[in-house]
Amino acid sequence: MKAIVLAAGKGERLRPITNQIPKPLISIDNKTLLERNIESLYLSGVREIIVNSSWLAKQVEVFLSTISYPNLKIVYLYEGESPLGTAGAIFNAIDYLRDDYFWVVNADILTNYSFKHNKTSSKQKAHLILVPNPDHNPDGDFGLNDGIVCNHSDQRYTFSGISLLSPEMFVDQDRETESLGRILRDFVEKDIVTGDLFYGEWLDVGTLERLNEAKNKIEISNLNER
Repeated sequence: MKAIVLAAGKGERLRPITNQIPKPLISIDNKTLLERNIESLYLSGVREIIVNSSWLAKQVEVFLSTISYPNLKIVYLYEGESPLGTAGAIFNAIDYLRDDYFWVVNADILTNYSFKHNKTSSKQKAHLILVPNPDHNPDGDFGLNDGIVCNHSDQRYTFSGISLLSPEMFVDQDRETESLGRILRDFVEKDIVTGDLFYGEWLDVGTLERLNEAKNKIEISNLNER
């Protein structure tokens, strides 16, 4: 199975750190967010990972050259000075991803999710991993009804930034589309997107406050392991 790790964002809410360091290369306990997600994918059996980049891209390219796991292929895609957006990144990488379902993972999440879900039917075009709503997203993004993701629900959950997608989703789409969220909602409306609610470790490291929270989580986890 393959995956794409979305790593091209500017990380503006993490300034001034991201003036000098791209968000995916921010380290928590001496390991970058990008490496943590690559490692998790690899340990789950993924053997080809595409990483896109734009902001401070040379640092990402150099860092990826230091990653070496047996039988792992990493494909680096530079998008130019302006990021292509979450959907644009996938269109840009689709030649590498067109063969089968693939994982899409935001580079700035900290999680212990295991990427071992398999598609359940040919009708399924996507599988989304949802999480209980954090404080910064109290209204959630999607509902979940008997394993089927829905756009409208009294109880909604937060999209984790982790999804398993079919390349068929992108065949007839306008390649100028930047938002993966818009494409997902279109397919959700057709009742052909499944989902799971994940209760494990998950944190969107999108702000300075949440970066500090992530560091605290790792410190506590390290203490508990001693």
